[in-house]
Amino acid sequence: MKIAVLIKQVPGAESPLQISSDQKWVDESAVAYVMNESDNYALEEALQIKEAHGEGEVVAVSLGPERVQKTIREALAKGADRAIHIRMDTVEAIDPLVTAGHFKNPLKEENFKTLPDILDKYYGKKTRYVGAVTSFIYSLPALSLYGFGMLGEVILGWEPIMGMVVLGGIALVYTLTGGFWAVAFTDSIQFVLMCVVLAMAFPFAMNLIGGFDEMIEVLEPSYFDTMGDMSIWLIIIYASTGLSILVEPTFYQRIFAAKSYKNVRNALVIGIFIWGSYDWIITILAMAAKVAVIQGTLPFDVAPDAALLTVMVAALPAGALGLFMAGVLSTEMSTLDSYCLVAGGNVAYDIYKPAFKPDATDQELIKTTRHGILLSWVLGFAMAISFDQMLGLWVFMASILISSVLAPILLGMYVPNFRKPLAGFLSAGLGLVSTVILNIYIMTNGVFDLEEETYIIDWFGIDFMLEFVMYITVPISLIGFFVGVLFDKGDHHE
Repeated sequence: MKIAVLIKQVPGAESPLQISSDQKWVDESAVAYVMNESDNYALEEALQIKEAHGEGEVVAVSLGPERVQKTIREALAKGADRAIHIRMDTVEAIDPLVTAGHFKNPLKEENFKTLPDILDKYYGKKTRYVGAVTSFIYSLPALSLYGFGMLGEVILGWEPIMGMVVLGGIALVYTLTGGFWAVAFTDSIQFVLMCVVLAMAFPFAMNLIGGFDEMIEVLEPSYFDTMGDMSIWLIIIYASTGLSILVEPTFYQRIFAAKSYKNVRNALVIGIFIWGSYDWIITILAMAAKVAVIQGTLPFDVAPDAALLTVMVAALPAGALGLFMAGVLSTEMSTLDSYCLVAGGNVAYDIYKPAFKPDATDQELIKTTRHGILLSWVLGFAMAISFDQMLGLWVFMASILISSVLAPILLGMYVPNFRKPLAGFLSAGLGLVSTVILNIYIMTNGVFDLEEETYIIDWFGIDFMLEFVMYITVPISLIGFFVGVLFDKGDHHE
């Protein structure tokens, strides 16, 4: 909860008010300025509201010349947590409408910036910290680094670790030096290149295998069946990972940075169309890779994770292959820089500032963000080399997010009366802890099945796959939430 109190500096009751020599304003040399009495009452009321709720932040905001600093310091001395000084030396020359315009942007900036901001508003600081840890883990660039490893191996002939270090390091450098707007700008360019490359690669891949008719002839009928030959329980899990988009930290970051609701709406409509087309093309290209393996165009023992890249190397001419490589690099880099930036923001703005240094300067926060970006890259690297399969890594990342924050975010958004601090904390905390523990336990004590390409453990006579963890962790999160609603007797959190 944030309360903004607008503070006006006015002449004291005993101050002489004489016209200045230029006849334009008051002679301020003999005027003693003080806080407006009504604004003083407003500040006291804001502090009482904060005290009644047991948490929150009171922000004093004042517009005026340098002398306004005295009144701002007075507001801080009375108990305000922070203050904003909007510098304006010619306050006598502006009307109330213009004044309101000057207040608009600073106050707008006090709104949400990250996913944990929402959890803080709904459930308080404790849940915010759990959400920050969740967002940080989810935003580790492990998937991108894994992809860099495959790219280096298939196209450049490097060891996977070399690809991770060199290619991932390039993206790390410009993320550290550029910040959010550099990431947003490069992502836009990289996304366009990525789409162009995929559109170009499609006909070459189809020509390599002999077209759609050959694909239908070679592949088993299950490839064209809605359910395929995969178990319904695994299909549900893979489909459920799509729920992560509802609480995707990078999406929230971009939505909160948008200039207007209209921009967000248009971006979502366009994004649905583009990403839908993108996913269909990727799916068909992957099926083409399977056909190429059956035909003998690709080696039989090609790794499933590398099949798509390998078929592109075989299908594309030299010039087009270079462009394709640039497109794939763009895809991975645009993903890595976005997630590293979110992770760095989680460290600086969601943990360091509220928990350790509320009065941190912008420079301190930028420095801490960069430290967080570097930390996320290192941990993402460690996670990438710990998994034997990219799909398993993705399911783990998605399960972290879904099991921890999906329930408290959606229930808090649509059922305001359920915004109990204990509910949010238990739901997010139990979801996060159970997901991490179960994944570590299965990967440590289970066996990696080469046919299923995942870890499997025998539980009570059932082959329990690593991907099935969400069948346990999501109910745990929901149970934790409703237990919190039941036993938290306080008013819902504003």
